[in-house]
Amino acid sequence: MLKNIYKYLIIIIIVIIFSLAFTGSHIVQSVDDLAYAVALGIDVGDTEDLKVTFQFTMPSPSGESGSGKSSPAVIDTVEANSIDSAISFMNAYVSKEINLSHCKVIVISEEVAQRGIAKEIFSLMNKVQIRPDNHVIISTCSAQKYIESVSPSLENLVAKFYEILPRSGEYTGYTVNGELGDFFTKIVCTTCEPCAILGNVVSNGTKESSSGSDSSESEMVSAKNGIENMGIAVFKSDKLVGTLSAEETLAHLLLTNQLKSCNISIPDPDDESKKIDLFLTYNHTAKVQVSILNGTPFVKSHLTVNAKIASVDALSKDTTPKSSEQRLKKIEESAEHYLKTLLSNYCYKTAKEFHSDIAGFGRHAIHNFKTSDEFDEYDWLNHYQDAFFETDAKVTIKSGFLLTGT
Repeated sequence: MLKNIYKYLIIIIIVIIFSLAFTGSHIVQSVDDLAYAVALGIDVGDTEDLKVTFQFTMPSPSGESGSGKSSPAVIDTVEANSIDSAISFMNAYVSKEINLSHCKVIVISEEVAQRGIAKEIFSLMNKVQIRPDNHVIISTCSAQKYIESVSPSLENLVAKFYEILPRSGEYTGYTVNGELGDFFTKIVCTTCEPCAILGNVVSNGTKESSSGSDSSESEMVSAKNGIENMGIAVFKSDKLVGTLSAEETLAHLLLTNQLKSCNISIPDPDDESKKIDLFLTYNHTAKVQVSILNGTPFVKSHLTVNAKIASVDALSKDTTPKSSEQRLKKIEESAEHYLKTLLSNYCYKTAKEFHSDIAGFGRHAIHNFKTSDEFDEYDWLNHYQDAFFETDAKVTIKSGFLLTGT
């Protein structure tokens, strides 16, 4: 009899527990009750400190957020003293609660970046909904103009477009990944400085700029309207100090082991007026050595790169094996000289002009000090501007079939 009583008590307790577990399900918000922001833009405000732009996407009937002809993006802007205030004001304006869990990019104008963005970065990282893999884009024009100009032609989902586009640097060498979490870490790091994606708006084949920066760099893409993510925004602590071109970005990706493959054009060793296209595959790790000589950093870097000849404008008429081998050797030497010069120019530009170690050479300098306190006292980030560099590259051409015309 007592056993039956215990049995019934256990059943009643289990029923109560399950009842309590599911009583809160009625307060769960539906997808239709939320406004999903896929992009945030930060500009200098006219009347307040910041002008924050929100790009929303309307949920499709299947529950998938996207942007296309049937579900256009909605862009709203509000001015406030902080990002948190801007979100509160926007919540009071829109009919749905703002949700940032699907946000893919943070677009910041050059004007804001030049005055320092630590406050904004820390605020974003402190939000549970904001993921650390959000991409940080520094726009040469206003962030609002950048977001308004996004018009993906090969992707109906604007959120997917934002997610894929910055990762193109792995196979083009023209841009960095520029994630929010990585940017935050490097702001407080003592061995390196942060960097971000450099974004432009291309209107009728011309780049737009709102901060007076030089946008005269030759165009690689001709487009009526759209965006272009090409180059690196270089920071000293949390302040924008300069930009790197697409070609200089390639050097950064090689030294930081972020490149998988890309195409480059090098001078033809037999005719400098012509170019040879090479397809680089980079599956090695850059060898970097840092020593301190009389208090001055000396950085040595060495790359090992494989390449295939993609095209040759003019082939040698002499197709004997010996001639082909000599020709191949000349192309390798030309490629090595090209990469050595590219790396050297990149290193000296970041050190002497920007005073910013975005490549993280400081990580290789730590072994010169016995303790972390000694390293901190040396103040690597302020000594980087005094550094000298020695660069080297080894290029192996895997295929020379075009040289023989076969």
